[in-house]
Amino acid sequence: MPYLKSKHLTTNSKRRNEESGKANRKLIYIGGQIGFQSEQDLENYIEAYFDTIFPDLVLIKRQHSFKMQRCDLLCSSKLDKHAVIIELKNEEDRGLVSQLVRYRKLILQNQSFADQIDYSLPIKLIAIAPSFHDDNYIDKEASKFENDIFLWKFHVEYQTTGAKFQLKGKNYDILYPVFGLPRSLHNEDLQSTVLPAFTHNFKSKLPVDTHQNFRIIRELFMAQPKIKEMVSPTYRKILYGTGEGENHNKLAEITNTSKGIWLFLWLPTKVKTKIKIPVARFGFVLAANNSHFAQDSVVEWLVCTKTTVNLEDKSNNHFCYSFNRHGMTKWTDANMYLCQASSDININTLDLFIYLLKGATRPFDDSIWEWWRSQQRNTPTNLGWYIDLAIQTWNYRIK
Repeated sequence: MPYLKSKHLTTNSKRRNEESGKANRKLIYIGGQIGFQSEQDLENYIEAYFDTIFPDLVLIKRQHSFKMQRCDLLCSSKLDKHAVIIELKNEEDRGLVSQLVRYRKLILQNQSFADQIDYSLPIKLIAIAPSFHDDNYIDKEASKFENDIFLWKFHVEYQTTGAKFQLKGKNYDILYPVFGLPRSLHNEDLQSTVLPAFTHNFKSKLPVDTHQNFRIIRELFMAQPKIKEMVSPTYRKILYGTGEGENHNKLAEITNTSKGIWLFLWLPTKVKTKIKIPVARFGFVLAANNSHFAQDSVVEWLVCTKTTVNLEDKSNNHFCYSFNRHGMTKWTDANMYLCQASSDININTLDLFIYLLKGATRPFDDSIWEWWRSQQRNTPTNLGWYIDLAIQTWNYRIK
């Protein structure tokens, strides 16, 4: 099913999205560290505070294109108009130096904005990233433009007064909400964050009593790196992943149709192949009178399905205990999930579970095996445990 894109926005929706875009620029908290959710959020921040961070430069153009290439920031110095190319990375990139050198050659050939840049002067190449691979320093040393290449690390630190962007020994405020903070540090601003137009329309079709829990669960999903939020044209389905296609990684999906409101998560599953990260889409059947999306809700069944959940199948024993082609039951009692998904000789899934839940890798000692046997006998049944597992699986898949 195709998902809505910006071209489907009405005038009012565009206005709301502009407001939401500013309000939803965000930081994310993962593994005890805070960073920008995406490279675009990093670029947005640098552009907004450019004059403060780079008082000696003029920003000529963001995302300047030439010959199918595109540099993040094309600048010039205020003093003598020499060109400065700034490339921003939100994670380590081994090919960063060669990328900058390539941009240097192309801009010399193109000589755009000649009234603002003196191309007779050396071109300064700046990379800004949270960390640099050893190959970056090797490539810099090997380049004949070594003296014009600069590798600057940035760091984001969370303080009681808000987040700080640290670069070259100086601190700059980041007035963005932080997604994924522990509850002890929870950012109350998130509850008043303006939802994007498509997301707002999806939420408006949900029962009012689910709105708060939807916002909370959405915050968790949106706190993950490389996540996109996609809404169907009918506003009955919302997907969280890198994209909608078969080859894209997916974290979660919520559907709201005549067959009910369902949360689906991509979780480790039983497979017979040697796929490195075996996952499948599971729907959740909650105990009676439990709230949709609430993390303390009790899960009764996990349904391994590519489509929707049909409650009539639960009373059909033949279907309820049928298996997919890998031997995973289509309907799994919640407290038997770990046992069923890792049964038989299923090394990949077993190793994945132990790594995600315990942080251990082979070889496993006796204490790990004892811990795992106790886990298998009684999988937690609260929805929050499954959401956390899906998020851990997501971060393992995309790292």
